[in-house]
Amino acid sequence: MLLRLGVFSALICLPLCAASVTLNGRVVDEDEAPVRAARVTVDSREAQTDAEGAFRFTLPAPGDYLVKVEREGYYTLKDRTVHLETDQQLTLQIASVREVFQSENVNAETSPVDVDQSQNQERLTGTEVNDIPSRNSHSLRSSLILMPGVVLDQGGALHVNGSSENQVLYVLNGFNITNPITGRFQTVLAVEGIRSLDLSSGHFSPELGKGSAGALNISTENGTDAFHYTATDFIPGVGVQKGVRLGSWYPRVGVSGPIVKGKAWYSDTLDSEYTESLVPGLPNGQNTRSGWLGSNLLHTQVNLTPSNILYADFLFNVDNQGRVGLAPLDPVSTTSNVHTHEYFGSVKDQAYFGHGMLVEFGYAHNDFFDTQTPQGRNLFVISTSGNSGNYFLDARQRAARDEGMVHAYLPKFQLWGAHQIEAGVDGDRLRYNGYFDRTGYDVLGLSGQLLSQTLFPTPAGFRVGDIEMSSYLLDTWRLSKRVQLMLGIRQDWDRRIDNVAWSPRAAFSWSPLASGRTRISGGYSLLHDALTLDILGRPLDQTAYTTQYNANGVPLGPAAPTIFTTRVATGNAPLFLPRSTNWTIGVDHQLGERIFVTAKYLRRRGADEFAFVNTLAPDAPASLLPLPGSDAAGVFQLTNLRRDDYDSVQVAVREKLSGQYEWMVSYTRSRALSNAVLDANTAQPLQVLPNVLPVYWVPMPWDAPNRLLAFAYLPLPQGYRFTKNWAVSVLADMRTGFPFSVRDQTGVIDGAVDSYRYPLNFDLNIAIERMMTLRGYRFALRGGVDNATKQRNPTQVNNVAGSAQFLQFLGDEGRHYVVRIRFFGRAGK
Repeated sequence: MLLRLGVFSALICLPLCAASVTLNGRVVDEDEAPVRAARVTVDSREAQTDAEGAFRFTLPAPGDYLVKVEREGYYTLKDRTVHLETDQQLTLQIASVREVFQSENVNAETSPVDVDQSQNQERLTGTEVNDIPSRNSHSLRSSLILMPGVVLDQGGALHVNGSSENQVLYVLNGFNITNPITGRFQTVLAVEGIRSLDLSSGHFSPELGKGSAGALNISTENGTDAFHYTATDFIPGVGVQKGVRLGSWYPRVGVSGPIVKGKAWYSDTLDSEYTESLVPGLPNGQNTRSGWLGSNLLHTQVNLTPSNILYADFLFNVDNQGRVGLAPLDPVSTTSNVHTHEYFGSVKDQAYFGHGMLVEFGYAHNDFFDTQTPQGRNLFVISTSGNSGNYFLDARQRAARDEGMVHAYLPKFQLWGAHQIEAGVDGDRLRYNGYFDRTGYDVLGLSGQLLSQTLFPTPAGFRVGDIEMSSYLLDTWRLSKRVQLMLGIRQDWDRRIDNVAWSPRAAFSWSPLASGRTRISGGYSLLHDALTLDILGRPLDQTAYTTQYNANGVPLGPAAPTIFTTRVATGNAPLFLPRSTNWTIGVDHQLGERIFVTAKYLRRRGADEFAFVNTLAPDAPASLLPLPGSDAAGVFQLTNLRRDDYDSVQVAVREKLSGQYEWMVSYTRSRALSNAVLDANTAQPLQVLPNVLPVYWVPMPWDAPNRLLAFAYLPLPQGYRFTKNWAVSVLADMRTGFPFSVRDQTGVIDGAVDSYRYPLNFDLNIAIERMMTLRGYRFALRGGVDNATKQRNPTQVNNVAGSAQFLQFLGDEGRHYVVRIRFFGRAGK
């Protein structure tokens, strides 16, 4: 009887068991490289691809199924029918978004409201940079202001979420390209060669470190089996500011295609620039500055085997700028000529071992070289009505970085959910050579009398180096379809200060509604900054000697030396890597098919940050001069006394339309405070210390409490012949004016630090573009106007109390007209 029941059950179960089929597949791009984190939908079932681009479905029965693949930055693969009789292997190919006249029925996937995205991240594509008319849109660096958390100050320095520029890590295709001397983003890249810019802040993967305020990851375009080329701004511009004249010229060329079809590809982008800028407020002939630069990036990919891919990059930058520092209060004689070079080369090997395991090995070398030469050897003169003489800094600097990395995705496993473990190590060897030959400067009072003279009698040359080692571990834990956790740890070690810094990180992502249209995410992270090489070189630099004078021009005493040191005079207190504690919380909601609303809060608390403090006069008043004038010697000790606070609330609405068209509106309310404000305008910058103990908070020089940012790239009505193939592009950027301090004739701050502000800053840029085909070739012709409302937007102010021009704002921006021509090659290719 039992045997009959067993046979009967087996006969019933057999067709049911045989009915199910398994679909295994991979998602790859045009070059057969796997696409990670793509969302694959088979009917109503969803899965996400792993590091190998692999996915798996168990389907109830043979038959026809509709497959859909979505990934930000790629065109969506929709409604592909797959017929399954038995278990099957399937490879799905999706194409990356490229700006080559996409048709209106081809759509790029926007950022889905998906629990797979746990990081706090802003993304900007190369296509968006080209479409939106930002000021200096030819410059990748300047275009970063299209991200709501990024501002540029009057000197052109980048500030991400209220940070200094050296508190962000800058990465090109997985390798660090931050200038090791200053920690700044100096690399020039052609916009046409960029696939995406991903700015992570608050909490993000422990793979990225050495930046307490965030990490900017730049991904470049790959070549394909189809030959592509573009040319932009190949006709010189014409300026109409104060008369018609030859303007700036930004020719750029991009070429990509196969080396060996189906196996190896290349992408090469050339960026060149000639600038001729006008500075209002100076006499004719003395109110212009010019410069030129060139950059070339070659990116290659070779598929050695289907499971082994080799990438290589070579980048060359050269930049020559004349009359740097020219401003309404700084005439030609006070300017400098600056020459910089950068070389970067990298190679990375990706190997896939099956079962979701991927390992990357990489090596990169980076060289930086720059010189700064003044117009002469006369003393620099700082007066209450403006500066004169020759700038006092003559410098040669060179630095190099060798970087090695290993990054591995381990096989997935199940334990109360699915786990994807990532682990890696990174090592940097840094070298820095510096040579400084400063002259000196005089400080004049309100009546023109000599108050002090600072001289640098002996040039200084030095060589320093450092070694950095890092390791990290990350577990991406998918508890359920609606909940994901990211738990990670990172350690950073710096040889020069012999400090091991641990960085724990945790983040969550939760979809509370069954519709999947809402995501709540947040996280905590403890992040650290890298030690920049200019800090190591400061104690080996020149010694300044300052002499004070009375009203009759008689010295008050002997010259007082000012020196810098990283060692404590008494005791041996250790230094630590600067750290920041970050908390984030955010809500994303999908209103319609392509409309997304985002609200997020970021809280960053910096501690143990570097500041030089005068140990012989710790209570000396804050000064805005390059070196605070004093009749006593100064010993500036490197300390961890600086503290930074940043809070922001951001709300944004964004919609992606057909093709490249889109619009976005965001508002950010923030505050950026510190107890040790860095005056970045001085050639030998010091920390302006209002007070250290007790902590006294003042606004950062780039604090912008309110910012409204909006842009749009929209088609004109296509039903009329005279508007067909036309598009309008708009950028509106409004923010609170930056703060500044008022000083007396000696340079000492009068009143509270950064207690005054520039006027409201507002830019409205409008452009109209026509896409056309002429004699079988494709072109895009654009004309537009920057600062259409002719808002003043001054860049300098006379901040000397008692001077005739006190609180007079200078350097009005003015209205600018721009023309751009882009060439896309032969139509149909």
